[in-house]
Amino acid sequence: MNPIHKYYANFRYPKGLLGRYLVKAMNGERHQALAKWAMTDVNLKDSAHALDIGCGGGANVARLLQMSPNGKISGMDISKAALKVARSLNKKAIADKRCYIVGGTAKQLPFIKDTFDLVTAFETIYYWPMLQECLSEVLRVLKPGGKFLIANETDGHDPEGKKWAKLIEHMYIYTIDELKEHLAQAGFINIEARHDADTHYICVTGSKPETA
Repeated sequence: MNPIHKYYANFRYPKGLLGRYLVKAMNGERHQALAKWAMTDVNLKDSAHALDIGCGGGANVARLLQMSPNGKISGMDISKAALKVARSLNKKAIADKRCYIVGGTAKQLPFIKDTFDLVTAFETIYYWPMLQECLSEVLRVLKPGGKFLIANETDGHDPEGKKWAKLIEHMYIYTIDELKEHLAQAGFINIEARHDADTHYICVTGSKPETA
C-alpha cells in the first residue's frame, strides 16, 4: 500500500494516534450535520434499544442516548481506536449501564435476534463487504417493526464523493436506488429515502416486517 492510500485507509479503519485523531475529528460539527439532518424524522420511544454500527467516536451514540432518556444504546466498531474514543465520550452512560460499546463487524453482529428498535449506519456502509449478508444481519437483530437508517454524505453522483472512493481502497459509494434495491432484497419493507441536492446527503430507511 502506498503512503497516500495508507493515510486514507484510516478513514476506513482508524489505527494508532492518527486513527484516534481522525475519530475525534469525526465527532465534530461538520460530520454531525449529517446526523442532525438524517435523524429529523426519527422518533425513539423513551425506553428504546438502539444500535449504531460503525459508531466511530461515539457522537451518534450520545445523540441516541439523549433521544431515549431511559433507553439502552449500543455502539459497535471494528476499530480499537474508535472504541477507545467512543467509550471515553460515553463513559457516564456506560457506568450507568445504559450504553455498551463493543467491537464487531456488520457481517457478524454480536447481538441476539430481535433486540433493537432502531439500527443506524452513518457514513459506514461504504466499507461493508458482502453487503447483502450484512443487511441480513441487521434484519436479524432488529425487532419486528424495527427500523434501519442509513445516512451518507454522498449520493454517488457528486465529484467529491467519487474522489474519496478513489482515495480509499475497498470503498464503494451507493446511490439511493442501489440502497433501496439491496434493502428490498434483504427483506426490508416500507423503504423510504430522502435526498438533499445541495449537500448530496442521503438517508434511506427500511423496516423489519412485523411477522415473518
